[in-house]
Amino acid sequence: MTVRIDYYIYYRIDTTREAALLAALSAMQASLQAATGVAGRVRRRLDDPQTWMEVYEGVNNQRLFELELGCHVQSHGLYDFLAPESVRHLERFRAA
Repeated sequence: MTVRIDYYIYYRIDTTREAALLAALSAMQASLQAATGVAGRVRRRLDDPQTWMEVYEGVNNQRLFELELGCHVQSHGLYDFLAPESVRHLERFRAA
C-alpha cells in the first residue's frame, strides 16, 4: 500500500519583496511540478500577511519529492525572500 503524503511548508516573508517572491514561487512550483508531477498551492495567513504557506498534496514518493523540493527552492532563490531570522518549516501529514 502506497502512503500518500501532504506537505505544508510555512514561513515568514519580507513583505517589501512580495511581488518578486510571487514570481519566484510560481516559477519554482512549475518546475517542481514538471519534475515530480505534484502541483503546489500558496496560501497566506489571514491575520498575518507575513506568514505564507505552500501546500503539496498526494505525494507518493517522499524521498524523490523532498530531494526535488530542496533543489528547486535553492535554485529559485526562495530563501532570499524570507523575513530576517525566519526559516521554512516543513510538516508532513497522511490520511488517518
